[in-house]
Amino acid sequence: MAKHKVFFAVLAAGSSRRFGEEDKLAQPFRGQRLGQHVCRNAPVDWVPGARAFVIASSLDHPCQPAWLDAGFRVAMNPQAAEGMGNSVANAARRAIKMDCNALLIALADMPFVPRQHFEALIEAWSEPDDIICSAAGRLRSPPAIFGRNRIDDLTTLTGDTGARALLKEARTLECPPEWLVDIDTPEALARYA
Repeated sequence: MAKHKVFFAVLAAGSSRRFGEEDKLAQPFRGQRLGQHVCRNAPVDWVPGARAFVIASSLDHPCQPAWLDAGFRVAMNPQAAEGMGNSVANAARRAIKMDCNALLIALADMPFVPRQHFEALIEAWSEPDDIICSAAGRLRSPPAIFGRNRIDDLTTLTGDTGARALLKEARTLECPPEWLVDIDTPEALARYA
């Protein structure tokens, strides 16, 4: 698996406006904090060489000890308030700096993505121009993997749209819709708890 040379980025720097005043990633959810699940499920052993990062709004986030314990390093996005696009760009610049062949992006508020789906995305990627995203019916969503030639496209993203436009041209990897649930509101947190 080391031949893949994948950079794994978990985006955890969002402002969580729809959740309210509290940090949604720090909320208790199924025995741990919400923001810890995706890192616990990630195949960090498939991305050796310290290429697994959580892009956070601060280095002292309450989930930080668990992220480190799961094998991730934590990087701060000083422009987190400007939207998800800035976090994607931050991850892309780090992937390029580490000379990675692909960038796998996941969201910290998607706790149900299992390890085997991350592995399947990595296995499905093979070409520098590949973009492969998760899909459930017509929904296209992260996690998604971007081949080396497409990482440059991510370095200039800004605002709240992230890589949504690029996902429209992606190949898809189908999965059950519940894997792609993101927890954006207190009601969703309660519903899935």
